[in-house]
Amino acid sequence: MIYVIADDLTGATDTGVQLSKQGYNTVVSIANLSEKFEMKKLQINGADVFVIDTETRESTSEKARERITNLFSGLQLTAEDIIYKKVDSTLRGNIGVEIGEIMKELKKDICIFTPSFPTNSRIVSGGYLLVQNEPLGVSEYYNGALNSGDASYIPYLLEQQTNLPVGRIDLKEVIKGEKCILNGLNELYKAGKKIIVIDAINDKHLKNIIISSSNFAGSVLLAGSAGLANYLSKICIKKKSPKTYRGVKNNSFVIVGGSRNNILDSQIEYLKKKMGVFEIKINVKKIFEEKEQSFKQYLKKAKEEVKNEKHIVIRPDPVFKKENVIERLKIDSNLSFRELEVIIRNFLGELTAMIIKECSINNVIITGGDTSIGVCRALGINNLKIHNEILPGIPLSTSRTNNHNVRLVTKAGGFGEADTLYKLINKLIDYD
Repeated sequence: MIYVIADDLTGATDTGVQLSKQGYNTVVSIANLSEKFEMKKLQINGADVFVIDTETRESTSEKARERITNLFSGLQLTAEDIIYKKVDSTLRGNIGVEIGEIMKELKKDICIFTPSFPTNSRIVSGGYLLVQNEPLGVSEYYNGALNSGDASYIPYLLEQQTNLPVGRIDLKEVIKGEKCILNGLNELYKAGKKIIVIDAINDKHLKNIIISSSNFAGSVLLAGSAGLANYLSKICIKKKSPKTYRGVKNNSFVIVGGSRNNILDSQIEYLKKKMGVFEIKINVKKIFEEKEQSFKQYLKKAKEEVKNEKHIVIRPDPVFKKENVIERLKIDSNLSFRELEVIIRNFLGELTAMIIKECSINNVIITGGDTSIGVCRALGINNLKIHNEILPGIPLSTSRTNNHNVRLVTKAGGFGEADTLYKLINKLIDYD
C-alpha cells in the first residue's frame, strides 16, 4: 500500500488524486491524532492508497511531533509499503519537524525532497522555490518573517526546523538523467546528508527523481508536493486500469471560499460575470455578536436564491482581509489571529452544512484546507473517496452525509486562474 501523510485536507486530496486518476483506489482519512492512531477502526475498503490528513500545518512544532508519533503508533506497515510525506508547494507548515519525526519513526537513511509542481507553476532551481515565476519570498504566497532570499531557499528553511543535515542536487545534474541523480544521492548519503533537496523544473525531472529513488540501495522517505506524487506509480508493485465515476447530475452548487489568497477574489468575480450567483459575504464581526441571528439570516437568503437556480458563494467579506481590520478584531475579541481563523472556519462549515441540508445540495466546491476541514467536520465527514482530477491539482471526492451523497471539490487557495471556479462548475455539471 501507499501511505500519504499530509498536513491539511486540500493537500491530502490534491496528492491522493494523482494516484486515483491512474486507477488506484484512494481513500482520505481526516484523522484525530490527539490520541494514538488506531487504523483497525478505519474502514478503508480495500484501498491501494491511504491518505492521512494530520491537520498539523497550523499547529505548533510540539503538537506536530506528537501527532506524527501518535500516527505511527497505529499504522500497520509492511516492508513493501511506500510512505510519502506530502508538503505544501509553498512550504507552509512544520515541514522540517515532520520529516525529522517520520525519519526517526521509520529509521530511513535519506529523505528525497522537492516541492516542485510544474503544472501549477511551482519549480525548484538552484535550491530556490519559484512560484508563478517569482522567488517564494517575494511572492504573495509568503507572509513569514524571513527575508526574501532566505524564505525562498529550501535548505535554509528546512535547517530552521530540523537538525538533520541537508544536501542538494543541482539542476545541472538533474537534467543529465536518472544515473546522475542516483550518483548524487549516493555521494550525499556517504557525506552524511539526511535530507536531499533536488531541483526540478518539469515533469520529466520529477519522474527521474522517483525512478532514481527506487534504485538507491538504502531506505528512502519521499517528500514533496502533489507534483512528485504523480510519479509514485513508477515504483508501485501494480497498476490498475482507471476506474470511472458516474455521479448524479445536479446543477446546484455551494462554493465556500475561506482562503485569504487574492486569486480567490478574481475567481469569484469571474464566476459572477458568467453565471447566476448569489454571494453571501460574512460579516465576521457579527459572528461574535449575533451568531445565531446571522445563521438564520444567511440561510433564509440562500434558500430563496437556490429556488431561483442560483449558485451560492459563501466567504468572509473581503474587508476583513485588511490588516487594520484584523488587528481591531483581535483587540475587540481578545483572540489571536489563529483563534480568529478557527472561529471563522467553524462558522463557514456550520453555515455550509445548514445550506446543504436545507436546500438538498450535493455539489460543494471548497477553497482552502482549513475551510475544507471546517466544512467536513460540520457535515460529519471523516473519510473521502477520491475519484478524479477535474483540473490540475483539483480533485473530485465523494462522501455521504445527511442521508445523501455529496460531491466535494477541494482546492488549495492559490491554485488556478481567474476562470477556475467557472470551469469547475461546467465540468461537474457534465461529469459522468
